[in-house]
Amino acid sequence: MAGEIQLNSTTMATESSGTITLSNVNSATNRTNLGLGSMATQNANAVAITGGTINTIQPATGQSLTIKDEDGNTAITVGTDNTAAGYLSLNFGSYHGDSGGAGSGSLTANTLNDYEIGSWSPDINSETSGSGRVTSITEASYIKIGRSVTVSCVVSLTTLGSGGSGRFFLKGLPFTALDYAGVAVGLFAALNSALVNVAAIVRGGSTNISFLGASSASIDPMGDLTFSTYAKAGTTIYLAATYQTS
Repeated sequence: MAGEIQLNSTTMATESSGTITLSNVNSATNRTNLGLGSMATQNANAVAITGGTINTIQPATGQSLTIKDEDGNTAITVGTDNTAAGYLSLNFGSYHGDSGGAGSGSLTANTLNDYEIGSWSPDINSETSGSGRVTSITEASYIKIGRSVTVSCVVSLTTLGSGGSGRFFLKGLPFTALDYAGVAVGLFAALNSALVNVAAIVRGGSTNISFLGASSASIDPMGDLTFSTYAKAGTTIYLAATYQTS
């Protein structure tokens, strides 16, 4: 025996040829004292932690953090720069809602790579904009997830201004629409002429919403509304829409 390590007159380990092994020790008690639980009895390549809590996982400086599944495929990657694009990457490459589970899609086509929230600046105006018009914005927000954009707004035309021509538009969508889409109109009030029906659409290839309506129930289908006929100071619009962008 090359040497002994003792604690409270109890032999803890013997050292031989550069190794230290436990002997004459109650291993279960010592695991408890050291706070190791069951980890000390597990193989290095098969460590499981149960019944505890991990508060922080931090890789070494300059290293990314990778979490893999049981097959060794990367599931989550956290990069080294939290201001850079791709800082957090979630691999959805082999999972699809339309395949009922595992599929064969590519990572590029199935990665959530864009989430954004913000405000936008709706502008009540004619198709060809006039001058001196002022839109008061009570609320105007958007959420963009991938190519899908959802907008909402509460706005009023506080100053009618002059000039301009064409259809009744709400301009200024935060992203150009890829195609036409329906709009939910909650309120379209204080108009210069009465309407019994009103609708609106996001116009594809633009950042505009146009309004349609009918002055009587017998008019079908509804037609485009002209700004000069229906807009006046005080006209108020509440709406929400979801559309696709490129």
